[in-house]
Amino acid sequence: MSDPDKGPEPLGQRLLNSPFLLLAAGIVVMAVFYTGWGLYEIMTLPASTLP
Repeated sequence: MSDPDKGPEPLGQRLLNSPFLLLAAGIVVMAVFYTGWGLYEIMTLPASTLP
């Protein structure tokens, strides 16, 4: 628990203290990472030749 004389808890500490925020952060990070990775792969594909 935070003491009134120490001020508010930092964002990282609040994130690690709350399992639901940690779960949401994990889902958001993975969604952004895999979406970005997929978009990068699509943009860097070479043009294919038609038979």
